[in-house]
Amino acid sequence: MTVTRITASEVDESALRAMGERDRAIDPQLPERGFADGARLLVAGDPAHAYGASTVERFAEADAEAIWGAARRAALELRWDGDAEAVEEMLAEWIAEVRPELAGPAPGGDTSDWDSALTVTVPSRDSSLVRPLLSQGFAVVDIEAIRITRRAADATGALERLERTGVSLRPATLADAGLIAEMDTELLEHETQHGGVTARPGATDTLRAGIEERLSEDLDWTWIAAQGGVDVGYLSIEVGKDRHLERVSGGGPVAFVQAMYLRPGVRGGGIGEAIVDFGHGRLEEAGYDRILLNYSALNPRSGPFWCRMGYRPLWSVWQRRPAR
Repeated sequence: MTVTRITASEVDESALRAMGERDRAIDPQLPERGFADGARLLVAGDPAHAYGASTVERFAEADAEAIWGAARRAALELRWDGDAEAVEEMLAEWIAEVRPELAGPAPGGDTSDWDSALTVTVPSRDSSLVRPLLSQGFAVVDIEAIRITRRAADATGALERLERTGVSLRPATLADAGLIAEMDTELLEHETQHGGVTARPGATDTLRAGIEERLSEDLDWTWIAAQGGVDVGYLSIEVGKDRHLERVSGGGPVAFVQAMYLRPGVRGGGIGEAIVDFGHGRLEEAGYDRILLNYSALNPRSGPFWCRMGYRPLWSVWQRRPAR
């Protein structure tokens, strides 16, 4: 099957629309997806069986974005009609095209092969994509999950459960930015084992800047957990962001659990579940019936925990790292 290159203006709109209808037949929570004006696309087959838009990025170690993956990375935004051969050939063509662009170090960055990666984000329920991606050396490293419908979560009851374990929740203040950045750094260092993020020099400062921005915009959705007078974790939620609405089908408002972290010494005993139940209760009181979050697919605790809390995969990030 031939793989050619076109611009977004040359896309067969009827074929793209059929691909979108296939997406939503697999998962009705998926949004309609087009391509950015002027995007350069790979297209497999004539008529088209798959489209892909490629981006390549290179970051210095000091760049804020560098902690969220490899310093040299390429991503493919994929649409397809279910033809596995078309996707497999497109992936092979794309890999051959972008690998030379990822060679050599990023400015001031790591020269190792490990600091290069290819990623493809696809609907989690589209199982027909598994073999084409595996055949090209990709593995799932990150899940964007969704919790749908209000489920009578009880914020007050969750606080009472926490009190019985000696844990309290208090609203965060701007003065907590340093504390949250410290805990985020602990989380980042743990998650580097699972391949999706990378610890960098200055990561704590990068994380703190993001936390300060989030707290400045909205203090009402971040809480600090304490036990015995010691701060041991936190919960932070984002609401009202267009970037989260874009990840799902049209409908009601969407919230995003930015992080829920507990230090190792206080894990177990239902503390994390109670904290999340508290957040769910607050969100349901505010009218949110769809909640998103991300977790590492290869963290053996994350998937089971968030499944128990009512989430299921929506998007899967497949990665080939190193890119060679």
